[in-house]
This record gives sequence, C-alpha cells and structure tokens, in this order.
Amino acid sequence: MAGIATSPPCKPWPNPMRIERAALRAGFAALLAAGAVGLAVPDRAHNLREAALDAGLAWVAAAPSGQVQVIEIAADDLAQLGRWPWPRSRLAGVIDQIAAQNPAVLGVDLVLSGPDPAGPVALADLPGAAALPDGDAALQAALSRVPTVLAAALSDQPGPVPALAPLLSAGPPVPVQPWFAPGLETARLTAKGLGVSALRGEAQGRVRRVPLLVLADQTAPGFAAEVVRLAQGASTLRIGQGRLMLGDIALPLGPDADLRIRPSDPARWRDRTLNLAEALSQDHDFSPKIVLLGLSAPQAASLRPTALTPLAPSVQIQADAIETMLSHRLLLRPTWAGWAEIAAALAMATLALWMAATGSATTALSATLALPLIWAVAATALWLRAGIALDPVNPALLALVTGVSATAAAMLAARRHAQAMRRRFERHLSPAVVAHIAAQPGLSRLPGEAREITALFTDIAGFSPYADALAPTDLIAILDRYFGGLTQIVHAHGGMVEKFVGDAAHVLFNAPFDLPDHRAHAVQTGLALQAYGIKFAAEPQNQGLGITRVGMECGVLVVGDVGAGEKLDYTAHGRAMNIAARLEQAGKGLGVTLLAGPALHAALPGLPWQSMGEIELRGLGAVAAYTLPPAV
Repeated sequence: MAGIATSPPCKPWPNPMRIERAALRAGFAALLAAGAVGLAVPDRAHNLREAALDAGLAWVAAAPSGQVQVIEIAADDLAQLGRWPWPRSRLAGVIDQIAAQNPAVLGVDLVLSGPDPAGPVALADLPGAAALPDGDAALQAALSRVPTVLAAALSDQPGPVPALAPLLSAGPPVPVQPWFAPGLETARLTAKGLGVSALRGEAQGRVRRVPLLVLADQTAPGFAAEVVRLAQGASTLRIGQGRLMLGDIALPLGPDADLRIRPSDPARWRDRTLNLAEALSQDHDFSPKIVLLGLSAPQAASLRPTALTPLAPSVQIQADAIETMLSHRLLLRPTWAGWAEIAAALAMATLALWMAATGSATTALSATLALPLIWAVAATALWLRAGIALDPVNPALLALVTGVSATAAAMLAARRHAQAMRRRFERHLSPAVVAHIAAQPGLSRLPGEAREITALFTDIAGFSPYADALAPTDLIAILDRYFGGLTQIVHAHGGMVEKFVGDAAHVLFNAPFDLPDHRAHAVQTGLALQAYGIKFAAEPQNQGLGITRVGMECGVLVVGDVGAGEKLDYTAHGRAMNIAARLEQAGKGLGVTLLAGPALHAALPGLPWQSMGEIELRGLGAVAAYTLPPAV
C-alpha cells in the first residue's frame, strides 16, 4: 500500500446513464412531436414565420422616400364629384389636370372594365344614346398626354388583352410559377403600360407581396413592376439569370414571381399623399416623381390589411411596392432558406439534448434558452439588415421544446437519483454530507480512489453471552438505541459509519470527502464512544450492555463503491483497516477499551499516549499499540 498515491477529493462521476437516457428519450420525443406538428399543419408554421417577419419590419418602418406621390380619391372627393364609378369623361378631366403637373409616370390604380358606363356604347339601347359624348375617347386623349400605366384585374373568363410590354428572356428558363388567371379584366383603352393590380392575401387576408408577373392569356407584368419599368424608360421586360430586369433595376424572381413589400410607416403616409381636391386646387410640380391615382374612400376603395396596418388602400400598398423596388433594399427568401432552418433547428436541438444529458440543470436550461434566442436575434438581424428572410420563430421553438423537455426529464431523473443517494447514505453520514452528495446529480456511485483515512472499529464488550440470554425483541431494541447514539457521536465529529456488523461498527474519517484533522476527530470520537458506552450500560433498560471497545489506525486506503446494480456498498480496503479491526479485538486481552496503531500515534505526538508494547496481530505480524486514558 505504500506505493499508492493519494488522490484529490472525490469528484462527481459522469452523469448516470439513467439521467442521460431520460433526457434523450424526452428530448427526442419532443423533437419528433414538434416536427410532426409542423408537418401536419404547415400553414401554422408559415403564419408564425410571416408574423415574426412582419413584426421585424414594424420595428424599422421608415417614412416614405419621396419618390412616389399618391393622389387619393377620398370620401369628400366622391361627395363633391359624384359616387364611383365616374363617367370616363370626368376621369379624363382629372388625368388632364394631373398631366399638366409633370409627373414622370402616372399609375392609375383604378380598374376600368368595358366601355364607358355613361357612353353611347354602354347605353346603346336607350333613345338618343348615339348623341352622348364618348367618354372613352376623352380618356384616351388624356392618357396620351402623360406616360400612364392602367390597372387590370384578374378574370375567370378569357378575353382579348390590349398590347402588353414585350417580355424578353435570356439564358435558361426560370423555374417560376406565377399567379394564373384565364384572362384580364380591363377597358379597351391604350396606354403606355398595363399591369395587374390584384393583391393576394395570406393569413387573415394580410397583403405582404405584389406580383411581378402574372400568367393570363399571355404573361403580364404586375402593376407596380410596370410603373417602375416605365419610370426607368425601359421598352421591355427582361428575364435573365433568375431576375426580372426593369431598366437598371434587377428584381429576383422567386418561385411565385412576386415581391415582398417593405412597408413604410402608415403614420407618415400623409407626407406623400394628397386628396384629389388638394391635388387639383393647387399648382404642383410632380416632376420627377411617380404619381399614383387611386381610391381611399371606404365605400369604394379596396382596403386590405398589411404588415403594419389593419386597413390600407390598394394605392398605398402599390406605392410601398414601387418604393421597395426603387430602394434596391429588397426582401428575399432564398431557395436554401428552408434547408438552412432545418439544419439550424436540428443543430440547436442536438446541442440542447447534449447539454441536458451531460450538463447541470442550470447549464442545460441556460443553453436551452440562449440557443433559440441567439437564432431569433441573428435571423431578425439578417432580415432587417440584409433583407434575407430566415424563419426566426419555428427553428427556435423546435429547439426550445426539445431542450425544455430534455432538461425537465433530466431534472426529474436527477431528483429521483438524489433521493436514492440520500436514502443510501443518510444512515452512514451526517445530514450535511448527505445533502452535499445528493446535490450532485452526476454522482451515481463513488469511484475507487486512494485516500489518507483514519479507520475506527468498535464492538460491545461481552455482547455474545447477553445476546444468547436476551429475548430477540429486547436485543434489537437495545442495539437500536446503542447504534443511534453511536451514529450521532460519529456524525458530530465528521465521521462516516461504513457499516454495522452484529454489535460492531466500522467508521471512516476523511471519506468520502476531505475532513481536516481527521486523525484528531477520530481520537475524539473514540474517547467519546468510551464515555457513551459506560453511560449507556448504566441505564437499566440496557441491562448492562454498552461498554465499547475501540480500535483505530490511519493510513492510505482504497475506498469506493463495491457492488452491482442497486446494491452498492461504500467500503475501504487496506492495511490500516485491518490493523484497526485487530486492535479493537486485542483490547479485550489487554484489559483496555481503546487501542491505536503506530501511524496514528506518530501523527498525533502531543497526546498522552501510553505504550502497550508490540502485540501480535493475526495476519499482520507484530504491531506497536497505544492507548489513551479515558479523559484527555
């Protein structure tokens, strides 16, 4: 044993397998359940993602850029000029006045269908209809005075379509699936441009995107895209390298050939908006702005919810779309975004599982909360700074659910394990030491190690004759009382009761944790047990039993848990252990109740030791023995 080096204090063993298994089972189950829910209701996941991205846009909503001027036909304008729809001649007069104020392009976000409802064609069945003024002719003349884009609606009936801007494609075909409709609904008028103004709502009818291209009888541009093409002076729409080129502006073509709008602050719309009466009653110079004309009167306008407001006129939505295109700050969801989100979710969930299975509850819970937060912040920052739409919510939720489930399962398993450890050690160690062990969920068993330990062995003098003479119930009652007092004394001095064997107790000092001055504590315990035994034997109910013999020695011992499964014993092995046991037995022949070995005597030279000479110990040879008077 002399060649065995001492080790540092006992450290927590790696997490018990049962805790790891509990964490992994719960985490994997939560991961699979969350994934199954996401696959079963993909619309919910989509809506969560879009709502989070909307919230991010709301944080950075800016004032309008000043490149677009909106002229709204408000309720007061309808009250003054008549209810909608107007005769085409009245609209022609409005466009004439706007044209006189030099807009770069005029976008008319008003769907005009069929002939003039107040003209000779629409009223041909009425007497004198042929003499009515032709409003379409007047409107056509007004349209020729300013570069104008007219709005077209989608129709479920095919029909003739006016000339559209030519679409040129360079390079390989672009894999897009634009909006489809059998036909377009529009007036038989000729303008510089024609664009589809239809807006497709998502959850709760919210409008987030405008079409860049629509497939009808032929491919038609979206209204906002056509306005920008005209403002850029481009004669054609060009597709190449996955982009739609509008002059110098390149717009990525996603799978649906649409564009996400970067909304402006609705509270600042007034900065770019005039009522029709304001626009016509004052002289304005709209050059070089794009002017949009549309309805905002609730009784006539198409009011739709957007990311920032529950009700927005279509003309304001189109204005935001145009400003988004002109700003070059586009909002994109790359084709690889879904795979990146799946990879991130699995990586975060795996890390959370690993932390729950191998780390402390605090570390696991911190990681479980931090990982989703980091992802959400990073995805939101990427969205707001670069316009790349990665889902900030669903991957974070998947990792959070996985981590919380695994951590909760690990904490529950650790609690059960701590209770088991507490039950196992509470009869052997002081409550403070038991609490220290139970507080270490990673400690499933105490590992083998070499420690400097003081061993103390006791038994009751004259026990065997009494045991044969006493009734079993009386004997057990006496032993219960005796060991109860003995345990209190041992714990009071920091010792550990390794085991009880018959009337004997095996006690260790400086195990399983460090105990400063453990040798002195052992000697004090031995003297206290001598006094306790005398007092115990003097009590009538104990029938003279209790005189305690003590043997002690210190040295390097190998200690640790021995056993299998749920049956484990913390025990010590080594020469000092054997010497202490033999000294306790030798005290009977020497007429003393306390004997200590040579190592303990050498370690505490200041005590009033009395040498008992060398005694022959079975299996150990001659060993020097020492005793102490009952009171030190």
